[in-house]
Amino acid sequence: MNRSSLPPLNAIRAFEVTARKGRMVDAAEELNVTYGAISKQIRHLEDVMGVRLFEGPRNRLQLTEAGVKLQPQLTAIFDQLEASIASVVDSEEGALDVACIGTFMMRWLLPRLYRFSAHYPKIDVRLSTITNMPNLANAACDLAIVVGEDNWPPNVEVTPLFAELVGPVMTPELDARFNVSKSGSLLSKKEVPLLHSLTRKSAWTDWSKVAGIEVPEADKGTDLEHIYFMLEAAMGGLGAAIAPWALVSEDIKTKRLIAPFGFVPNGQVYSVISRDSMRKKNKAFLSWIKQEAISSPLWSDVRPE
Repeated sequence: MNRSSLPPLNAIRAFEVTARKGRMVDAAEELNVTYGAISKQIRHLEDVMGVRLFEGPRNRLQLTEAGVKLQPQLTAIFDQLEASIASVVDSEEGALDVACIGTFMMRWLLPRLYRFSAHYPKIDVRLSTITNMPNLANAACDLAIVVGEDNWPPNVEVTPLFAELVGPVMTPELDARFNVSKSGSLLSKKEVPLLHSLTRKSAWTDWSKVAGIEVPEADKGTDLEHIYFMLEAAMGGLGAAIAPWALVSEDIKTKRLIAPFGFVPNGQVYSVISRDSMRKKNKAFLSWIKQEAISSPLWSDVRPE
């Protein structure tokens, strides 16, 4: 097959994105076209090639043997094409897609992002949330802010921001009611109500082992679906929560929350992973966020004497 007889590029692209995403509706969203356009392009590609690439009902498409063989090769080709074009048109303007853990985005990144926008007004930061470590070869983002223990995906560049420190936080009123700070115990009067995030269900047990402080029935208490909801519940006085310092530093400084036992490292690190840290937009964002991390308040700066 010579190049003049290759299938249309739009049809190839429609197949690659659908195969990578798993659903035509997601491919349509990424390519900013209709579902019908994606379906038509894939049917045309199959007709031109003379092979089936998908099988099964439309809501549960499965790649055929030919599709399984073709998809990773096309993804690699499009990645190389993207990199080649970016190397020529690289500039400090346009869209920069940043994926981030939801609570970190709301409580740490967003309150600071205006400073980046003021310094780089031609870069449009587009944020999205993630719950798992992304594979940047397939993810629709340039950078991802994650927390982990060096279990980074292959072929990414890692920019550490800061180690994660965690500790129990609660309102001053809850602390006084249960005599926690004065007694140095969670057991002084009666058991302090505990709050849990389902994304970090073992947080109290893990902290207890590191801090050497007894936590009665560490698995009992109120479960919240997300760490953001757990922190909101803590600020509402519903109980004590194990919180990362980076997410509650401003609340501690303003005394909306207190940390009777301080914060200890849990072995995890907040980092930015990227595919190409030397692209101008990536480089600008990495330089900015590293400086923000350096200038972020430390627990030692606000810890009571």
